[in-house]
Amino acid sequence: MALGDLLFPHMELKLVIVRSFKTDVEYAKGISSPEYITETALVRLNQTDMYRLSLKEGDNVSLKSPDGQVVVRTTADDKTPEGCAVMPHGPWALALVAIPKNETPPTLHGIVINALRTKEKVTSLEDLLFE
Repeated sequence: MALGDLLFPHMELKLVIVRSFKTDVEYAKGISSPEYITETALVRLNQTDMYRLSLKEGDNVSLKSPDGQVVVRTTADDKTPEGCAVMPHGPWALALVAIPKNETPPTLHGIVINALRTKEKVTSLEDLLFE
């Protein structure tokens, strides 16, 4: 293992995007509501993966796919299998997804992402929607 990997641990994960009742309730308040942002700018990781990434509950993590990059908060979830990252359906998760040019729906599971602990702020909704 290289020194850079010890100082800046990162790992490859498989992303799964899910719908949740709570996210849908917060969506009803509007996508710019603090509650909606709190619920969707989030990734659930297994506690073991959080340890490997030197993350604590609520730390920020940079997630990068071939199609995009976001910074979100972390939460530990032992229901999430090791090697997986679970995100609620919303602007932050969809920023990591390839949107097909034809009329087929995008793939929302099994997307390979790279996770890296960061001190950067959570990606703003404005940056996601207007850049």
